[in-house]
Amino acid sequence: MLAPLSWLKEYVDIKMSPAQLGERLTEVGLGCEKITRVDGDVIFEFEITPNRPDLLSIVGIAREIAAIEKKEIKLKIKAIPSSSKKLPFIIHNDFTLIEHYSSVVISGVEIKDSPEWLQKRLNQLRLRPINNIVDITNYVMFELGIPLHAFDYDEIHGHEFFIEKAKGGEKFTSVDELSYSLPRDAIIIKDIDRIIDLVGIKGGLNSGITKKTKNILLQTSTDNPILVRRASQALSLRSDASSILERGVDKNGMIPALARTANLILELAGGEIASELYDIKKEKFEPWKLSLRIDRLNSILGIEIPEKKVTGILDSLNLNPVIDNAKIIECTIPTYRNDLKIEEDLIEEVARLYGYNNFPKTMPVGEIPTKQIPYFRDYRIDEKIKQILRASGFSEIYTYSLTAQGNLRVDNPVSREFEYLRPSLKTNLTKALLQNKPYFKEINLLELGKVYLGKTIDEAKEAYFLSGISNAKSFYEIKGILERLFEELGISEDPGKSIEVVDEGIFFELDFSHLISLQKPKKAFVPLPKYPPITEDMTFVVPARIQTGELLNEIQKQSKLIVKVTLLDQFEDTKTFHIVYQDPDKNLSTDDISPIRKRIFTYLKNKFNIRIKE
Repeated sequence: MLAPLSWLKEYVDIKMSPAQLGERLTEVGLGCEKITRVDGDVIFEFEITPNRPDLLSIVGIAREIAAIEKKEIKLKIKAIPSSSKKLPFIIHNDFTLIEHYSSVVISGVEIKDSPEWLQKRLNQLRLRPINNIVDITNYVMFELGIPLHAFDYDEIHGHEFFIEKAKGGEKFTSVDELSYSLPRDAIIIKDIDRIIDLVGIKGGLNSGITKKTKNILLQTSTDNPILVRRASQALSLRSDASSILERGVDKNGMIPALARTANLILELAGGEIASELYDIKKEKFEPWKLSLRIDRLNSILGIEIPEKKVTGILDSLNLNPVIDNAKIIECTIPTYRNDLKIEEDLIEEVARLYGYNNFPKTMPVGEIPTKQIPYFRDYRIDEKIKQILRASGFSEIYTYSLTAQGNLRVDNPVSREFEYLRPSLKTNLTKALLQNKPYFKEINLLELGKVYLGKTIDEAKEAYFLSGISNAKSFYEIKGILERLFEELGISEDPGKSIEVVDEGIFFELDFSHLISLQKPKKAFVPLPKYPPITEDMTFVVPARIQTGELLNEIQKQSKLIVKVTLLDQFEDTKTFHIVYQDPDKNLSTDDISPIRKRIFTYLKNKFNIRIKE
């Protein structure tokens, strides 16, 4: 939010320097990101949090300054002049889409360039001046925080409005001459035969203000913020108006904004009021009551703030505090402060205006907790596993938990591509491999993340899976990497691993939660052997039905001096095994190895009908 100092001073008498003002506003939560000097004025740039849409306006920021300075704010709202001239207009509203709709017709306007002061203001806000009517609606939107739109009254067929939801797929051309296919449930305004407005986002080209415009319909409304945001996201189309409306606006701000805009139009574009004031709402939007207990305030903040100071702060925020004998302060919350709903909200208001820097500095007290919390997760194990896989050539990625297919559908998906909670990491890893394939010859990807199992919400459960995909490694390489991983974790039993040959390479998936439950991280220390090993390779002709793992185990069993057996190579029906012999107490000789070798040959021949390759 950009705010020129000269504009703020029109509403509140500011005595602080720009630097002091920026610092103080940051202290109370506005987040002054930058202060710049442009054409003899000072421009403040604020970072406004989503819960404070009232601060997306000059008046909203001026209210905060007035609260800090303990001064009154000066508003400039005059009533809309009455008129006997009545141009026809009918509105058919849907209160689930627009809670409060206000409009008025102005006839006989002259479309021309805005005066220099108005163009300067818009330039300060980084907006491009267009014409006096459009410029005035933009000016008031930033002044009061209420979006407005002006239609060419004569281009409204039938002079009748229908407020509806889009069915999806309708074509719409905006005032900036861009065409869109509308998403389902976007709020639209139609005249008797066409769409003329994408509510809260963009007006239509077919009813926009042009140099030929003589009569205008000026409107403002409180639009359903959820539907505005969804349509804005679906179209990747954000406007200043949608940014304000999707956060929620002051439901009682429509008439003041309409009056301010109408009077500026009469002043800068001429014309006269040519209709009744249309003010359509289902109910009155009244301020609400909210109580604050003094003892609760002091308990939460940890300090005692004098009652007079507390009521003074609340009064400076226009909350009209009244304190009773039970030391309970009852406040009346204005409708522009939609963020004040519970007692703690009032406590926060007192704290931020009192000044967090005024709180005494204290050291934390209490004991360091020693009991492990129920949801504790040891990320050191995660990192160890990732390090092993990274050392094996894999790169870690993170993908979305939402996918286009699955069993568990979310209630409010952002798009059809992200409707379901993922039941596996396979789809996203495969997609990532395909996306990287044009740029890299060898791709090895891994992901450790949550998957969501079950066919219904009632059966749903979360689990961590460890998965990977490779177009560069063979089945046996992946198998070896996983066996190495299990060895490092001290896992001796089968963890239920899955290796699958897919179209693009090799994919593996492990139930990580189960994997962790099997690990035995504690290892016994074994000193380095004093005496060197003897190694030799043996090649056998092996029948196809014999599994390599079984052979490795049987060879290992033939002697305590065999410390390691691995498959070195295989070709057709032959397998070569690398055998390591070692004695912790002495050097081995050929005479020690010969009987063991003979025992291996004899045992494998008798049990598996295996013979030595000549």
